[in-house]
Amino acid sequence: MAAQLKVGRLLGREESVATQRLLLRTARQDDLASLGWLGGALAPDWTLDDLSPHVAAGEAVVMSVRDGGPVGLAVVLLGQPISGAACVPFIAIDPAARFRGLGGEAGLALERLTRERWQARRALAPVPERRGLAVYFWLRLGYRPLTQAEAPWPLVGLNGRVGPGIWMARDFS
Repeated sequence: MAAQLKVGRLLGREESVATQRLLLRTARQDDLASLGWLGGALAPDWTLDDLSPHVAAGEAVVMSVRDGGPVGLAVVLLGQPISGAACVPFIAIDPAARFRGLGGEAGLALERLTRERWQARRALAPVPERRGLAVYFWLRLGYRPLTQAEAPWPLVGLNGRVGPGIWMARDFS
């Protein structure tokens, strides 16, 4: 059922959305090669091959600093794993640009767009067990860990494989 709810693109093919310091646009396949740090950010859970179908479907967003080049990439899904929710199974910033608040700025911008364009009522972020620092990232953005009973199990990442971890969520009101 979740796959039927999927609509693909959050942004149009040539559209970009500006935040205070960033420009967000739909990722292209050539972005994967130009973001040399991306393979390391995906490992050990995923690979560029796991990310590629999301780029092809228009579900990946590149974040660039307004006065420079690309610094991040995120995957944003609608209706997965539950209807009415937006899900961000992956968001990463170039290690050279981290600790400046760019990931948080991008995360909040993506959240705003999912509310406006998809009428999402909740944002979800699956955090694989080996990505403990991601829990703190989502906590800083106002997300909370879901209890075992609340969470939409199983925890699935970019490649569709089930693994251990926790769900983070933020309800919109």
